[in-house]
Amino acid sequence: MNSVREWYSAQDLAGLPGMPGTDRGVRVAAEREGWKARKRQAGKGMEYAVSALPADTRRALQSQQLDLALTSVSTATVTPPTPAVLSGAVVVHAAPDLSDLTDRQRLERDARAGVLTAIHKLQAGSGCSQEAALTTLLINARAGQLDAHVDRLLRLARDPRGRAGDGYPSVRTLKRWLSATDLAPKGPRTSMKVPTWAKAFLAHYQKPEKPTVQQAYDAFLATLPRGQHPSIHQVRRFLDKLGAVTKERGRMGDRELKNIRPFVRRDFSLLVPNDVWSADGHTFDAEVQHPMHGRPFRPEITTFVDIATRRAVGWSVDLAESSMAVADALRSGVERYGIPALIYVDNGSGYKNAFMNDAATGLVGRIGATLTHSLPYNSQARGVIERLHQTLWVSGAKQLPGFIGAAMDREARLEQFKLSRRALKQGGVMPLMPWHLFVQWCETRIDEYNARVHRSLKGLSPALAWANFEAKDWVPHTMAPAELDTLFRPRVTRTLARAEIRLFNNIYFARELEEFHGTEVHVAFDIHNADQVWVYLPDGRLICRAQVSGNTKHYFPTPVIEQARQKRAKGRLARVDVKREEILAELHGAEALPALEAAPVVIGGRVIQREAALAKRTADVADAEPIALSQPAAKPAPALSRSERSAADNYAEWLALDERINRDEPVSEADARWHASYPTSAQFKAHSKKLAARSNAA
Repeated sequence: MNSVREWYSAQDLAGLPGMPGTDRGVRVAAEREGWKARKRQAGKGMEYAVSALPADTRRALQSQQLDLALTSVSTATVTPPTPAVLSGAVVVHAAPDLSDLTDRQRLERDARAGVLTAIHKLQAGSGCSQEAALTTLLINARAGQLDAHVDRLLRLARDPRGRAGDGYPSVRTLKRWLSATDLAPKGPRTSMKVPTWAKAFLAHYQKPEKPTVQQAYDAFLATLPRGQHPSIHQVRRFLDKLGAVTKERGRMGDRELKNIRPFVRRDFSLLVPNDVWSADGHTFDAEVQHPMHGRPFRPEITTFVDIATRRAVGWSVDLAESSMAVADALRSGVERYGIPALIYVDNGSGYKNAFMNDAATGLVGRIGATLTHSLPYNSQARGVIERLHQTLWVSGAKQLPGFIGAAMDREARLEQFKLSRRALKQGGVMPLMPWHLFVQWCETRIDEYNARVHRSLKGLSPALAWANFEAKDWVPHTMAPAELDTLFRPRVTRTLARAEIRLFNNIYFARELEEFHGTEVHVAFDIHNADQVWVYLPDGRLICRAQVSGNTKHYFPTPVIEQARQKRAKGRLARVDVKREEILAELHGAEALPALEAAPVVIGGRVIQREAALAKRTADVADAEPIALSQPAAKPAPALSRSERSAADNYAEWLALDERINRDEPVSEADARWHASYPTSAQFKAHSKKLAARSNAA
């Protein structure tokens, strides 16, 4: 920092205003006028005190000091000054909460700190007052004599929201900055006050029908007295202040809101294979040929995935989701990869049933695993298996000729649907994959998925990730084939009666069960073969095998799978009967449920009285008066709305309505609103000008 000089030599003073042009002339003038002098501290000669010099010379020396101080400011780092440097200058504090500042506010705050640093350096370097430093700084800036860096700081520090001026702050503004503790400019603050009408409006806006703002506003106005309502613009500004979740609450259900709310990512880095398996069923997005009758249908695929390695460990294909399909997929996984510790599934009927969960006979309990269900409608918690469906089955379905998924164009999807139905009706080649080829295709897709690099595994494939765990001496807990056959036969609890067991409409019999009459036992069965069952004591000891008896309900035993098919067929036939009854009721006018007596029905904008419509439908056709074809009955023309009528008709109606209002006659609220708003419309103004021009011409 430059200190204020008090002594100058003849060489320094020569040529300045009020001084001779040479060194000798300065020395002669000093001796003649008796200036205060002293010997130079370095070198020869004398130097003279500033206080003894003429006024013009002192002003010139002060201007030199000012230019030198500003030059040093331009090369210095612009930081808020400290007391040690400024010798008692005011300390500038930053904004207490920087998170509330915009980029523009931060830029202006830093520029103002730099301007204050330049002012304090100017004061210290020239020895002038604060007022003089402020004035000098602005004068030099406006004259274009200020350093470019400081000039830029001055322009950035000024709040652009004020008057334009010359682009520089005023002396008064600089003084305000010097005394301020927060240099950040004040930004606009949005008022978060909730209007008194907000709750009433949101009751019309936050509905699952998702009305537009205008529709909700119109319904809201109908509930308020005339003249006591906000404008549509106030309503829109209020909605803009609401958060995304708050605004959509009521318009979206809890399940849909989860798509825009925060979520928790689960870490699986500490898991090892078979710690957690997740499973889910997926209705395939392409049609294939039914294994029984060859007609088009969409099969159900159940897949188990290991969370630690993302490996698809088990799968099965069935006609529909069921506990048998889940058991088959679980069996394939346990056979190949071992027993999982925990199975994480949804609340579907295929997983939440006694066959899977029963403490004594449930499949999961017998293999030693724990079945855990996610919260209802919370598929996000099982994102791994949901993502697998997209990668494995949805993308694969797009490669097949029978794809009819949601991603397909609607017209193309309909054409694909008609193509297969046309082949059924008219004969020809079915453009769908046969069942046995589809099962082979699923096996190939599983192998390709397990061999492909997975992003969450950091460049590894599921198969390679599994192999890495095995290389670290991890060994899965597997089962012998004979043990698998025993465990994966579904079990149910039955009570023996005279050595007979009744199961799925079949009767099984064994002489070894004679002494166990009235005893509750566990019965294991094969879902594909109904010829025999296995009978166990509750502690797990095998009693015997019971063969199907001759006095069964069916002449031949019916396997469980076949019974399930029959049950599904009966359900489909029942739905056909319901549809048939509905068509007949519509044809003859019969009612399914009694309706309110005075409740009219609105169809296509027409109001239909229910009783009158039914009476007309059931009336005898012979009683109706015939109408000649050459003279069709005239139908009254529907009334036109105000937007469809001409300007002359609307103007005439407004005049009539205005006359009624002037006579204090009652009018409807809709007519009153139209009477108030129509004079501001372009149609009213144009028609008024047209009438005025006619009257002037007349």
